[in-house]
Amino acid sequence: MAKSNRLRRAAKCLLLTGALPWMGCGGSGHPEARPVVDLDLRVERLDQDLFRSAGDTAFNFNLKLYATYGPFYRDYVERILQVGPVDDPRIPIALTSFVMNPDWRAVQQRADSLLGDLEPQREELEEAFERLNSLFPDSTVPRVITFNSGFNYGIVPTDSVLGIGVEWFVAKGSPVESLLAPEMFPQYVKDRMHPEMLVPAAVKGWLQVHYARDVAGGDVLTHLVETGKVLYLLEALLPAANPALRFAFTDAQLAWCEANEFNIWKEIVTADRLYSRKPDDVDRLMNDGPFTNGFPRESPGHIGEWIGYRMVRAYMNDHPDVAIPELLRNADPRVVLKSYKPR
Repeated sequence: MAKSNRLRRAAKCLLLTGALPWMGCGGSGHPEARPVVDLDLRVERLDQDLFRSAGDTAFNFNLKLYATYGPFYRDYVERILQVGPVDDPRIPIALTSFVMNPDWRAVQQRADSLLGDLEPQREELEEAFERLNSLFPDSTVPRVITFNSGFNYGIVPTDSVLGIGVEWFVAKGSPVESLLAPEMFPQYVKDRMHPEMLVPAAVKGWLQVHYARDVAGGDVLTHLVETGKVLYLLEALLPAANPALRFAFTDAQLAWCEANEFNIWKEIVTADRLYSRKPDDVDRLMNDGPFTNGFPRESPGHIGEWIGYRMVRAYMNDHPDVAIPELLRNADPRVVLKSYKPR
């Protein structure tokens, strides 16, 4: 699967060199990734700029926003909002109609109220990408742009931009939550629509597109381990974040996983699915849902992400000499499997 396909999968709601970067001690037994460069990460507010500009009766705002946000604005208009070609003379009318819709205005007002200037989130994102840069000095530091997609897309990582749909992180508890069709937005998805999910979801989305190996057609074990690597890296970048949020779990779901780790693994192994390449077997463990099919209703969906993380963590605990870049380069999941002995 090409990077563009992984981008689409990650976006729809809708995831070591030298000794100097490593100081202190992390929870996995490896030294903790500490920033060694100071980034000046900005959060650019396309959402606010659009909602403030669309009253321009001369309709110049479309060209101004295009000049400000460049190719990402074209993506926003054409692919995220899906209102037509950015250079179509009718686009300002379509954008004004979107902005003047009372529901979308209410959502934007709630985003402005709950998220404010996004300074706490900006600081978390900045530190996460400073940590990533300490691990991968040649890594791209994205341009972070927030937008309002009308609940089309939540996280949109491109080659150089990390796009964040603000409405996906403010709807919980608002009047608009009840307007979201349950067949498209089941309750477990709505329950994640709060500000605390913004940073973990954004960083995970970036890592899934830029650091996850293409494992399409691989067996269950390969999917578990490759996703586990992303979650292990996410933990290194957001060490202070609530662990449940990194998995998009509730605290109760994470506690259930921790209490039932052996039983989860036993079910996977005894059902003889670990080396299955059947899409249904992979999807059952990796796809989202209110719970994982075949497990109790207390389980979270995509339980395979957590098991994969536990496998990778066990491997890294056993191999303190293995750095994260080396971990990501290792394409043989059986090497990781040898360290995993849940009890």
